[in-house]
Amino acid sequence: MRRYVAFNEVIKRQICRLINGWGKLSMYRLIANGFVFISIAILCSGCTSYSSQPTINEHIEPEEKENIFSFSYEINSPWKDSRFGKDAYAATLKLIPSAQDASSNPTASTFPTLEIKISEFSSGGACAQDYLTGLSLGLIPSWCTRPNLFKFNFILNKDRSVCRQKTYSISSTAFSHLTMIPFALFNANNQPLTLYQAALKDFLQRGQCTTS
Repeated sequence: MRRYVAFNEVIKRQICRLINGWGKLSMYRLIANGFVFISIAILCSGCTSYSSQPTINEHIEPEEKENIFSFSYEINSPWKDSRFGKDAYAATLKLIPSAQDASSNPTASTFPTLEIKISEFSSGGACAQDYLTGLSLGLIPSWCTRPNLFKFNFILNKDRSVCRQKTYSISSTAFSHLTMIPFALFNANNQPLTLYQAALKDFLQRGQCTTS
């Protein structure tokens, strides 16, 4: 009987040791996973601003606009179904609602009044200095500039020839730090799309024909 009780005590101790070991292991894994999650969150978050070259005044509405009867729309993107491409197309229809989309009928002989060509480029992932911010859990700040993320090329045609054309290049600058996480969570504005709308309005201001 004593041997049986002693054997049960040994089994209980072994089970307790295993449970405690699993608990510590789970705790270590939880801490490690939490560290990785926080590092990724800091790495992906930050305060990002976009700029255009040439500069666009987003808050000025043109007094007179060009009359656009038709337009063609083309986007080159590394992604098959570009979300930005769809949003920019929808924004185009709102800005020139009376214009017909000539690109939907490529066999048509009509010469579009406006040609729109958008180039979207990959950001290339995080910058090298961003990893230092992530590994330090956001204590070490970092800046990262990504030039030419987007290019908006507009061509205005009149009398079946080019009247004028212009290209807007969009770049971004990101600042990453622990204090920027709340701003990243609430910053849901699509700034590149806003710049596209402003660029199209800027280009459609009535002016003289010039190919520059």
